[in-house]
Amino acid sequence: MKKTINYLILLTVSIILFAGCSNMEKKTIEESHTISTEVQHTATITLQEDGKELVEKEVSFIKGQNLLTILQENFSVEEDQGFITSIEGHQQNKKAQRYWMFSVDGKSAKVGAKEIILKDDQKIVFNLAKI
Repeated sequence: MKKTINYLILLTVSIILFAGCSNMEKKTIEESHTISTEVQHTATITLQEDGKELVEKEVSFIKGQNLLTILQENFSVEEDQGFITSIEGHQQNKKAQRYWMFSVDGKSAKVGAKEIILKDDQKIVFNLAKI
C-alpha cells in the first residue's frame, strides 16, 4: 500500500514538473518571437560637418521610438533641454554660430529630434554648420 501511495505521489509530482517546464519553454519561445519582430525597422543616420560626411550608420529601432532616443542609443550625444549640443565629440559653437541642424528624407526638420517618430527606411542627415 505504501509503495502504491509513494508511486502515485511521485507520478503526480513528475506530471506537475513536466507541465510547468513545457509551459515555461513555450513562453520563452513566444517572448523571443515578440522581441525579434519588434526590432525590424531601420533608418540611415549620416553625420556631417559643413556638408562633409563624417560617418554614416544604419540603425535599428522599434516602431514608435523618437529620433533623439535612437540617436542616443547609437552615437555619443550631448543635449541641453532637448537641443543637441554635441554628437560624437563634434560640438556646436554659439560664438561661431555653428549648430547641429538635421533633415529627414531631404526635408529640413521643423521640430526637435525628440518630436520626430522615425519610420522604416528613412534617411536622416545631421549637419554641424554655421547658420
